[in-house]
Amino acid sequence: MSNHYDMIVIGSGPAGESAAQIAAYFGYRAAIIERHQPGGTPTTRGGAPTKTLREAALALTGFYQQEVYGVELGVPPAVALDKVAERTRHVCQSLQKTIANRIAVWEIAYLQGTARLAPGGKVCLTEADGGVVELSAQVILIATGSRPLRPANIPFDDPAVFDADKIYSLTALPKSLCIVGGGPVGVEFATIFKALGTAVTLVQMGDQLAPTMDGEVARLMAQIFEERGVRVILGAGTETVTRVGNQLQVSLSNGATCEADAVFFAAGRSPNTEDLGLDEVGVAVDQRGYVVVDRNFQTSVPGVYAAGDVLGPGLSSVAMEQGRVAACRALNIDFLERVDPIPISAVYGMPEMAGVGLTEEQCQEQGLDYAVGRAAFAYIPRGAISGHDGLLKLIFRRDDRRLLGVHCLGEIASEIIGAGQMVLHYGGTIDIFSAITLPTPTYSYAYKNAAFDGLRRVMKRP
Repeated sequence: MSNHYDMIVIGSGPAGESAAQIAAYFGYRAAIIERHQPGGTPTTRGGAPTKTLREAALALTGFYQQEVYGVELGVPPAVALDKVAERTRHVCQSLQKTIANRIAVWEIAYLQGTARLAPGGKVCLTEADGGVVELSAQVILIATGSRPLRPANIPFDDPAVFDADKIYSLTALPKSLCIVGGGPVGVEFATIFKALGTAVTLVQMGDQLAPTMDGEVARLMAQIFEERGVRVILGAGTETVTRVGNQLQVSLSNGATCEADAVFFAAGRSPNTEDLGLDEVGVAVDQRGYVVVDRNFQTSVPGVYAAGDVLGPGLSSVAMEQGRVAACRALNIDFLERVDPIPISAVYGMPEMAGVGLTEEQCQEQGLDYAVGRAAFAYIPRGAISGHDGLLKLIFRRDDRRLLGVHCLGEIASEIIGAGQMVLHYGGTIDIFSAITLPTPTYSYAYKNAAFDGLRRVMKRP
């Protein structure tokens, strides 16, 4: 019976760890199978490492101070690169150790190796020495995450062509870099390399950066990049990447070309669903390889569930909630019924972009009668003190003033939207922000100004 569990989780990332913890908390015997390090992608090649790179690059190069005070206070970029890499390794190792300890405290079995599903609720674990152990469980959760997409037209065998995994092996700063993909990863690395002194070109196939963001916020971000000297090319796909001497030439679908010392491909992810034996047991996947689940996160096979990036790219926080809900549904735990349906997103560039709820574009598509209240950080004390401008935007219904969306561009934008998310979750109105007393100087005081601006518009005040 030692090889039988109530729940076997394949993958120790946010979705997998959260699911196993819920099961263990309620007294179920759980096991996690992991082929790499504890924590999955967020502790190795994305999430925490990327954000650590950003924080370290901004701090060591004095990027904040340069913009506000016009003086260089940081260490030279070449020196900064080594320190940035060292800091990132330290943070990753610390998080991996923390997760491993947490798994041990909850008495969750941690099994190193690769997993493959077999009929009848079985999982075959291949250990590092090649040995195979057969396990069984009442519930199996697939939480194997995703990896960077590698299209055939991109020569990843070239030492100067990188993806989100390979970029961490960079040992010297390129003088120029072409980043393909204007989503969260592209925007974040454009910030990092610009702070380190690299000339950056950012190419995005869509008509705006960060497609999940409100259009106004995304346009402001593109404008800030342009003002800093980052070349932004929108509406262009990448046709070919070829080496011409010591440089790489990127040919775009709009006829333009981009020459750079290095290319960073950051457009898309692929699910880690191959070699799991999904076909053999009948687990359905879509055309791109993502696992298909119902509202309970159960796959086409009873007893087999899935959560996280194997369902589609998303935030780690959303993956965690999916894992918890999947565990509760699978084991009949009366704790969580569903994942919060309100969409939330954050992009950790400089400045940050974050949003929760509906964007203006989505309101227009749905034919909603809405209004917008705005507050510029430059006109609140905290923004004036810091020297960093930004925008907080509240979208609400005209008739009953119920909040529909909150969007922010600025320092700690990902933190600021939390207050708006609470109001959205409970169906509140923007009047809440005009009624409460907020501390100042703080960025959160922008809620007060944005609410006043919105009320002025719907009440037809001059």
